[in-house]
Amino acid sequence: AMNRRASRRVFFLVVIFLLMPVTWTRRGAAAEKYKPLHQRLRRLNQQFKRFQQMAFTHLQSIAEKYNISNYIDSRFQVLSRQFERISRELCAFKETTEQSLNSLKSWTKSLQKKTKRLDLSLANLTRALRENNHLNLRQIQKQRAVLSDLSHKIQKQQSHISSLESFRNQVQHGMQDLQSSLKRHQAQITKMESQMHGLYKIISASKEGGLDPLSSIRKQQDLNQVMPYSISFCNVGSMLLFPSASTENHVTFQRSFQTGVHELSICTWLKVDGKYLGTILSYATENNDNMLVLYGRNSGIRGVMNFVIGDPAYRELSLQNILDGHWHHLCIIWSSIEGRFLYYLDGHLISTGSKFQKGYEIPPGGSMILGQEQDSIGGDFDEAEAFVGRLAGFALWTRILSPGEVSGLASGKGVPRGAVLSLDDVDQMFGSVQHITCECLEHCM
Repeated sequence: AMNRRASRRVFFLVVIFLLMPVTWTRRGAAAEKYKPLHQRLRRLNQQFKRFQQMAFTHLQSIAEKYNISNYIDSRFQVLSRQFERISRELCAFKETTEQSLNSLKSWTKSLQKKTKRLDLSLANLTRALRENNHLNLRQIQKQRAVLSDLSHKIQKQQSHISSLESFRNQVQHGMQDLQSSLKRHQAQITKMESQMHGLYKIISASKEGGLDPLSSIRKQQDLNQVMPYSISFCNVGSMLLFPSASTENHVTFQRSFQTGVHELSICTWLKVDGKYLGTILSYATENNDNMLVLYGRNSGIRGVMNFVIGDPAYRELSLQNILDGHWHHLCIIWSSIEGRFLYYLDGHLISTGSKFQKGYEIPPGGSMILGQEQDSIGGDFDEAEAFVGRLAGFALWTRILSPGEVSGLASGKGVPRGAVLSLDDVDQMFGSVQHITCECLEHCM
């Protein structure tokens, strides 16, 4: 309405402006009179043009605003249609979502039911596994008890077998001793027969020569006592002579034990010239200077030999008739398995024992000496422990010699295999010790 009013005013002013020149020409006489009015109208005309320009600009802006309004209307309509479409889509989406939610709810319910069933199955399975574990544990305990009983029975059987083997060995040793005794008795009988035959010859010769038979028999006995072992005992090899009691007289070897020793056999012929035994063998290590010793001191009980393994453990062995100044064969055997030891003299088993250093190991790398007892490695000797006499056919094995092998050694039939030390391995002789080669005892005088 305002736009229409403004248009009317503009139209009215335009009409007045058009009528003004006609009035001016008609009234030329009064031109001078209306000159100010004319100037005023000119100003008005200019103002009108400005107003017209402004009105035109305003109308253009109004037209533009009107176009914007139309654009807004059309845009609103488009947006309304889009809203309606979006509303329809939202409704459809809502329906679809509700359907999906309903299906999800139903699926969740079925899943919960399945989960409950699975939980029940898992609980049953766990219970069954526990019961099976308990049963298995009981069975394992029963099997362990059975195995323990079986192991105990096996140990009993093994101990019984060991005792049977020991009894069998004892029986074998007894049989061998009996056989050797029979052989000795036979030899003695043969010797007695030869002696009787010799006595018969002596008596006959004495009668023929007019001599006293008793004096002739005594002379022959004196000759026999000088060389009671003049019977040929060979396979000796060589002999060591220790002439006097001295801290200088001893013998060393080129080597000693290369590995730990669990079994041991020491055999030698010996003839003692003193009133006591002295030290036959001494093996010393850094940890123990009396690791292995065979000795009898010049003090205390002289009729006893000490067999030492890992001092202070030792066994006392009777010397019997070793100190009678004649040749005797000595063998000492030890095993760590049962701690058993055997003492042979002249081929006869003198004594035996067990539980002597059972499970013990004689270490390697020590110092081995004959004739002196070491109080430190290779030294600190004592004259009272020196050996005086002869050692022949000395040998050492790191195994157990059988009774037959011991008997063979004592009868001079041969040397068993595998000796780790013998007189062939002597390295140095100190003092007045002499190393004499003699194959048979009759040559080792």
